[in-house]
Amino acid sequence: MKLITLSSAVLLISLPIISTFILKGGQGRSSDGTAESTYYSHSFNTGDRGKMFGDENPCAAPNRITSSIEETAWRLWIAATCPVNQNQYPYVVWENWIEQDQLYPLDPKNGLKVPNAGAPQVTRPTLHASPLTLVKNPNLSSVIPGLLGGADQNCNKAGTPPENQPNLVICEEVREGGATEDYIAGTNLWNRGGQQKLAAARADIEFPAASVEIKADWIQLSSIGMDCSNLPPDFSQSIHVEMIHGNCFALAGMHLISKLLKNWIWATFEPQNPITNPGRCKVLGCEDSFGSVPAKTHGASTQLSRKLEKLMDAGSLAPEWKNYRLDGVQIFYTENWKPTLLGNSIIEGENAGVPLNESSRISCHAVSSVKSDGTDGITLLNSNPVGRPDPLPSREWIRRDFVWSLFEACPGANFRACAAQ
Repeated sequence: MKLITLSSAVLLISLPIISTFILKGGQGRSSDGTAESTYYSHSFNTGDRGKMFGDENPCAAPNRITSSIEETAWRLWIAATCPVNQNQYPYVVWENWIEQDQLYPLDPKNGLKVPNAGAPQVTRPTLHASPLTLVKNPNLSSVIPGLLGGADQNCNKAGTPPENQPNLVICEEVREGGATEDYIAGTNLWNRGGQQKLAAARADIEFPAASVEIKADWIQLSSIGMDCSNLPPDFSQSIHVEMIHGNCFALAGMHLISKLLKNWIWATFEPQNPITNPGRCKVLGCEDSFGSVPAKTHGASTQLSRKLEKLMDAGSLAPEWKNYRLDGVQIFYTENWKPTLLGNSIIEGENAGVPLNESSRISCHAVSSVKSDGTDGITLLNSNPVGRPDPLPSREWIRRDFVWSLFEACPGANFRACAAQ
């Protein structure tokens, strides 16, 4: 059967794709010793990278790899975190992106109506539980009643909370950038029937290079005994805090992925806050040669590099964002024949209860897939995958280019109240 490639170049609503070429990754090695190929969206001489990016607007996302993968991750994060409003939602750019629940209607027969088409987000979407946490333990589901007229939010108790925070509740949201949203809408991936047809045709799902996604995990501060009306003086300067539907939350963990590489860039960030993030960097260590001084830590606080601080100042980021640090970046399944690891002490560690020495974001997302009968690849996630992905069960399955939000497509989505068909 002919292989169909879903290229975003044919989507009028998508951003244009930059031409690519193959660059051999010198340090990335697969389990059989062969070099892993990495595709860089790249159209200039590497010697010009620093010059080209030195004076560019930090609030404009890079469309190519900069002088290092860590710098690229930071530039993507800063562009997404540039301010929108000072004292009201949306506070930063990524809060104007669509939340994944809004992109997958519960009744696909009514069509897709994206709420942010043609206008910025005005009403904040509700937070939700971590699907990974509920896959591992559905009993952790927890409803946070809305206050002051706010909506209820279906969140979850932490899978592995710190000993001194046994009642820890974490809520999650996943925001899709414009190119990501356009591709999902334009290729009919927003409903399970569309995904089934693509699987039957053996389609090659390939998101455009401009695609970006941010996952944010919020701690309900009252669940750890904190009162938002009486926070310690330095607390709000060390972590981003918001009132969401009447409840007070602190943003304790962030994942960012970018399609600037063939297998995406996987980056994760946390604030240096011992109350909300007591396990930051303690298991895997953190390494950031671009933004952190010193570059490596196993839990001790670090300083911003002067280069990163200048970028944040140029983007007018609020003071609390300067206390966030890059835990690490992952672009290969393996390095020197060993599986690479990357995890966030909140998102994987405390929330989902995944041991961080078994956490590989690229390997987990490689499992995202669908069968021609609509069966979702989340049913294949029976362990904590690391290293190169296992083959799919049969030719009835296709991979979904690492994007897990596609499992939310109705009908038949796990943990969603899809309309009866």
